[in-house]
Parts: sequence; structure tokens; C-alpha cells
Amino acid sequence: MSFKETGQQAFSRGEWRKALECFQIHCAQVPEDLRSQLKVAELQERLGQKKEAVQMYQRVAEAYAQDGFLLQAISINKIILRIEPASQHVNRRLAELYAEKNREVEPLRSSSRIPLFSELNEEELQSFLKNVRMKTFPTDALICREGEEGDSLLVITRGEVAITKQTPRGKEVWIRNLGEGDFFGEFGFFTDQRRHANVTALTESDVLEINRDELNEMLKRHPHIKKVLQNFFRQRVLDRFLACSPLFSTLASGEREALFKRFRLRKVPEKTILFRGGDPSDSLFMIKNGEVEIYTENRRGKRVILAVLKSGNFFGEIGVLLHRPRMAFARTTQASELLELTREDLEACALQFSEVRSVWKEISYKRLTQMRELLSQKDVEKTREAMV
Repeated sequence: MSFKETGQQAFSRGEWRKALECFQIHCAQVPEDLRSQLKVAELQERLGQKKEAVQMYQRVAEAYAQDGFLLQAISINKIILRIEPASQHVNRRLAELYAEKNREVEPLRSSSRIPLFSELNEEELQSFLKNVRMKTFPTDALICREGEEGDSLLVITRGEVAITKQTPRGKEVWIRNLGEGDFFGEFGFFTDQRRHANVTALTESDVLEINRDELNEMLKRHPHIKKVLQNFFRQRVLDRFLACSPLFSTLASGEREALFKRFRLRKVPEKTILFRGGDPSDSLFMIKNGEVEIYTENRRGKRVILAVLKSGNFFGEIGVLLHRPRMAFARTTQASELLELTREDLEACALQFSEVRSVWKEISYKRLTQMRELLSQKDVEKTREAMV
């Protein structure tokens, strides 16, 4: 049995000193094994050897940064600052190393090429590092629960997690596994401040958490980060919205990217009428966050609500695709952020992606038929239920 294996067994039994001796011998024999060096630092910390632990953590963090593994280096720096809060220079050194790597001709390791980090300059990265926290989760721990409040963005620096969702019947369905360098929580972070899936640790995992309020403070000092975040939103969140929408799901990833570059962000106050029945159909909308009420008016001018739409929903597409006037009213019920696509941009995309034009028409005719049926019903409750 190797010294590493013996050390792992001793560690599992809580025999810290024996485990430390075994891992130190192993690291002397295999100095490139950074994970075992981390284990040495962890054991030194457990045994109260804080000075030695900090020195080892610093060496490993610098080695990771030199190799382009930014996330792992950030994670270790957070451990150092937890042990020795006065060691603020570690963030400065990490930012310097990362800036040097960004200037090199050869690309960084794929795990560190994440827009939120890789597009920041040295000063912005130093500011960013001060405002992230690291959390460690044991195997099988529930990191996020679907439906609960959540306004932070999370990135995995070590370990693996599973993403699952609940079906309407209460069955939990596996979506995907994520590993080092992957983000999650972006839907709630960028839209409605709620978790849209369950996230469970498959192995012991380290996760960096980025809080919305702290990030907003950073944006005031470093406006460039806002552009980075907007690009990240378009690439991750909007692409997933388009991929899940019947209107755009037939587009390939590259085609969706060409399309979502045409969307324009609009910030709309509460109780704003976006369009009225009979208005020309100039654009369609997707709700980034907020809420929109779709309704018509009876002969007495009273509103008859057809649907209440939230984050991720499209509306207004029937008239745009079929060249018809608006059939209903649309009004925000709260301050909302909407992504608008004009008729001209949609038609340009239809010319570019002619194979999906027929799909858009087919879906629009189905929605038109449904809308006519809804408008002809006298029972308002049945109308609302049909739209749901």
C-alpha cells in the first residue's frame, strides 16, 4: 500500500498525525501532486500548525494560478484568509499571476476560461476576490432547493454536483451533473431571485458564492463588470430560455447566439401598458424578470385577464409572425425587465434561418386559434384555466 493510501485511511479514522506523516512522505516523492499538498495543509491546520498550513496553502495556490487554474487558487486563498485574515496580499498576488497568464499567447486551462473571471482586468479581479465567499458541502448535502429564495451566483471550485428538477407530479428528474469551473444559480440571480432547480453535492464540494448586493456595489466602482455580466446573461440564461421555447427550440446553438444578439433590454415601470388590442404588432417580448398581465376588455371596459406571465415567458409573437394587429392588452404588474425583439430583426432571422420559418408560422397559427377560442368564451374562470 502506498503512503498516500495509508494516509487516506488514517485520515478517515481521524488519525491526523499519522495521516500527515504519510502525506508528507508522498509529497516528497510526488511533488507535482497538488491535491496531496492541499491535504498536508489541511492536516496541519487541524493539528493547530497554522503558520505551516498557511505557507503550504500559499505554495499550492500559486502553483494552481501559474498553471491557469484560477478557481482552485481563489478557493485556497479564501481558506488562507479564514486562517489568517491579515493576509490580504494573497488576493493581490493572485490577481497579478492571473493577469500574467491572460497576457500569455497560449490559452488558459478550460476550467478557468469563464467570462465572469477571464474578462476582468487585474484591478477588477482584486476587487472581485474581496467580495466572494467559499462554502464547503459534504457529500449528499443539498446546496440549493428548487423554489426557495436565492439571489447569489455560485461556481464550483472542487467536486461535483447534480442538478435536478421537480415535475408537476412531484417526481424528481435529473438534468445534468456539474463539475469544477461550472456555474449554477444564474437563473435566479439574473431573473426572479428564486432557485429553479435542486442542487446536491455528489462529492465533497467547495463552492464560491457571489452575493447580488455585494456585486452591485462592485458595479459602481467597476462599470466594466456590468458588461461582462450582461454578456454572461446572454450566453447562459437567454440561450436556455430560447432553447426551451417552442418558437426557438429548433435553432442550433450558434443560430440562437445570432438571434439573441438582436434582443434589446427594456426596464419597464409597474403598471405600464406595453400594447393595446388593435395596435400594430411591432415586436415580441420575453420576460427577463418581473410580471406581465395579458388581458382584454369587455363592453363595460372591465379587464378580463387571460394570463399572468413571469420570467422566461414570451408574448406578443402572434401578431408579429402573422402580420396581424394585437388581439389583447399587455401590462406590467410590477417593475420588470423585458427583452424585446422587433419585427424587422425577427424577419431578418427568418430569412437567415429559412428552415424554421414554417415552424414559427405553425406555432403562431395554433396560438392564434387558442386565443380566438379564449376570447369567445363567456366564462372568465374557464378562460384563465385554459391559458394555464
